[in-house]
Amino acid sequence: MLSKKEITSDIANDGGEAIDMARENYYDAILMDIHMPGIGGEEATIEIRKFDIVTPIIALTAISLDDSLESFYAAGCNDVVTKPFKPEVFYQKIGENIFNRKELKNSTS
Repeated sequence: MLSKKEITSDIANDGGEAIDMARENYYDAILMDIHMPGIGGEEATIEIRKFDIVTPIIALTAISLDDSLESFYAAGCNDVVTKPFKPEVFYQKIGENIFNRKELKNSTS
């Protein structure tokens, strides 16, 4: 879906790799799958927030009975996209979070 809009991306295979990639690279936004192998997306978000409080993190999840939207926000996610999702909602959430970040950055400069 990202490639269709000519959006470049890196893919982490698990939460630990996502943390390392976030530490070593600059991203306009992070799409965080909540249910990843090893360190899950919620825990990975908590770890990323320890060194990066600025990059928008958008949780992607198929909400189950064990999941709580509030816990995703408490972990540091800026937004949540629930699966299955409509492509226009997916793109809108990405755009809103990237635009809001750049708007905030420009207002504090």
